Amino acid sequence: MKGRLIKGLQVFFSVMIAAGIVSCKKEKLPVVPPPEPHPEMEYFDLANREIKPNAAGFAIDLNHDGRKDLNFYIQLVGDPAAQVDKRQYIVNSNIAANLPVNSAEEIPVMNSGDSIVTGNFQGYQWFEISAIVLVQKVISATAPDRWEGHWKNAVHKYLPCQVMVNDQRFNGWVELTVDTAGERIILHRAALSKEADKTVKAGR
Repeated sequence: MKGRLIKGLQVFFSVMIAAGIVSCKKEKLPVVPPPEPHPEMEYFDLANREIKPNAAGFAIDLNHDGRKDLNFYIQLVGDPAAQVDKRQYIVNSNIAANLPVNSAEEIPVMNSGDSIVTGNFQGYQWFEISAIVLVQKVISATAPDRWEGHWKNAVHKYLPCQVMVNDQRFNGWVELTVDTAGERIILHRAALSKEADKTVKAGR
């Protein structure tokens, strides 16, 4: 009986010592890289401004030089041959303001965190003085109305832009939503880098 007790105590202490050794071992934590540096931004609250039929457009001066850099508006275009009218929702860039445009005359729909770079990227080239249709409603006399355009499903997406000052490029973005049910574009926020020629992240 005494021998069994001693043996049991030996097993108990062995387990406790092993547990203590395991608990004393420090677990290696995963290495977390430091956050990627990001240029300082100036932000603009656009107060959910609506671009809709029978209402004025809206223009933004991003660098406070007194000249509107981006203009959002609607134009109606008739096509008698096809028996349709097109209500086009357009963004227009001014002198010294650039928009990235591809061969189909589209602007990329960017997600939060996407990189907006100074140079051309992914088939898009920066163009000054551009007028691009983001989305359009096709109103037909012979068929149901329909919506077309690269941005027709955009909800809190980011439109990249650039402003040029003394041959330096300042990258930025405009956050917007296309509400086809309400037949409007909603402008939420905009931002522009305070540092020239820096990559910025959409939404940051």
